[in-house]
Amino acid sequence: MEKAKAKKGSSYPQLRPLWVAVFVDILGFTIILPFLPLLASEFTSDPIVLGLLIASNAIFGFFFSTILGKLSDKYGRKPLLLISQAGTVAAFLLLAFSRSLEMLFLARIIDGIFGGQFPISKAIISDVVPPKDRGKQMTNIGVAFTLAAVVGPGIGGMLADIFGIIGPGLLASSVAIFTLAYTWWRYNETLPTMIENPPGWIHAIKEMEATAPDISIIKNTRARYLLLMYAFMVLAAMIFQTTYSLFGSNRLGLTGGQVGILFSAMGAFQVFFRFIVFNRIRKRLGDTKTAMIGIGNYIIAYALLYFVPGFWGMMPVLFYISSCGALARGITVSFASRTVDFRNQGKMMGVTTSIDNLSQIIGPIVGNLLLVEASGLFYVLMLSVLSLLAWVMSFRLPGYEFDEAPRHPSACACKVQVPMHGEHMPRFKSSKP
Repeated sequence: MEKAKAKKGSSYPQLRPLWVAVFVDILGFTIILPFLPLLASEFTSDPIVLGLLIASNAIFGFFFSTILGKLSDKYGRKPLLLISQAGTVAAFLLLAFSRSLEMLFLARIIDGIFGGQFPISKAIISDVVPPKDRGKQMTNIGVAFTLAAVVGPGIGGMLADIFGIIGPGLLASSVAIFTLAYTWWRYNETLPTMIENPPGWIHAIKEMEATAPDISIIKNTRARYLLLMYAFMVLAAMIFQTTYSLFGSNRLGLTGGQVGILFSAMGAFQVFFRFIVFNRIRKRLGDTKTAMIGIGNYIIAYALLYFVPGFWGMMPVLFYISSCGALARGITVSFASRTVDFRNQGKMMGVTTSIDNLSQIIGPIVGNLLLVEASGLFYVLMLSVLSLLAWVMSFRLPGYEFDEAPRHPSACACKVQVPMHGEHMPRFKSSKP
């Protein structure tokens, strides 16, 4: 009976509105973003200007993600989530009716400034899910992104053929409006300091942490370590994701259609891997070993790119890379969330999103420079070396004793050892599997 209860509770029904909102929000992005370069080309042919236009969203997201996440720690997840989604609606509408390059830039900048959906969504997961189960739920954000990326471009393409750019633009705006309305209607506040009856495990941790000083992330040695490891891994992934079509074209002579097929196949495989394989591996090995396997196999997977013979050889390598990401990325984000207390979850998730945005800026630049060398050797070496650095760091992952905090307020919180961050924490030690 108790086992059945635990299984039923593990689905976290509080997150269901979040998954719908995240999926629909990403769907709006994927409907319109593939056509952004085409729209911009009507106003300019300067490749530098086009690059700045595409990167402008990530540049402003880099600065504002942490700010929005931090504000959600103070004023609540729901109001900041609604503000972010309203900004997305405004940006999509402006983009759909853009008639100049300046309007396009303004739309992208607004979208970057109000890009709080992802860090706040990850903070909501940290509010609802106990630390030891958090890696699985963090991985679901990647699945939502993949599903939307598979569906969105096809829908946008059909509308663009019929109505021009205004077709996908208006649909993306409508989708964003639905997300805003759905969040307002269905999502209930989860910030522990703003709800009357937080989950038992949060209750116990709050009692232990409320008397401890609020150490900033900059002074938090464990947080800095995890963020640096995450940065190495994400930079390699973003270099590849933003330039693999160019790699396929230059190195293998792939056409745009073949690259599209590979992208769709990789997305479908990632969904299959996440729901069929990932859970089995994680249950058997635990978060730490699962993440280490994913990061370590990145090294091999990227190296195999150098030996890919053509289209059919590229497909299994892409599947291999996709599986590495499914094993490592969401769990690593959950590790970062577990280095701070309940007062700093939004800020920490904002920092991880800022790292994502910074990688989106640096990745295409570095990748294109490396691909000047026709054989692709330097390109592959860079990806593998960055992954190697992350993998070496993964051997010193800190332990998380508070993962076993009581789940019920009636449990004895005094027996729970909650290691605080920064100078109040013990030195790194290997995590238990």
